Amino acid sequence: MNKAVLISIKPHWCKLILSGMKTIEVRKTRPKLKPPFKVYIYCTENESWEVIFRQTGRQQMNGKVIGEFVCDDVRRIGPEYCIIKEDIASAITGSCLTVQQVRNYAGWKSGLSYVDLKDLYSWHISNLKIYDKPRSLHAFCRFDFQSMNGTNICGNTKCENYIPSDSWMQPPECAIDGCYLKYPPQSWCYATERMDE
Repeated sequence: MNKAVLISIKPHWCKLILSGMKTIEVRKTRPKLKPPFKVYIYCTENESWEVIFRQTGRQQMNGKVIGEFVCDDVRRIGPEYCIIKEDIASAITGSCLTVQQVRNYAGWKSGLSYVDLKDLYSWHISNLKIYDKPRSLHAFCRFDFQSMNGTNICGNTKCENYIPSDSWMQPPECAIDGCYLKYPPQSWCYATERMDE
């Protein structure tokens, strides 16, 4: 498992993953990786974890990478599953979502043509590992980031996004504004752990 992804999850859902109740993550897209692959869990910052702190004694987790899991299976959930209620209920077992929540998330509204209805994907959560000390987003990067002397400047000359400078006094640039993660992904992104952290 060389390649991995970093996924943004709201605190409410992180709590359910921590408890072991949530074993399926439903998303509109999936990585182009063959399972099994590693998934780092980034807990978003929009809710309070105060109750969880008291219950588990864990540190502040909002805005941190709190753990990882192995996605050992990704299954397509197509709109045809909604024809028979038992089919969709079976497909989302372990997601802690209702059938209506899944329909709303997917945008499966009555009156739309079948070709306009998009698929969803269930990512199976296995081998969950919660970090004792949550990690900063800066401990992860995209592509093959190679820090220059511990900075956020990438020195990977083999990267297609690398732009060399005209002067040895100026650092190189990046065509995509850097491989280090400044902001969490809206949903998920390919990521690896930074070797210099």
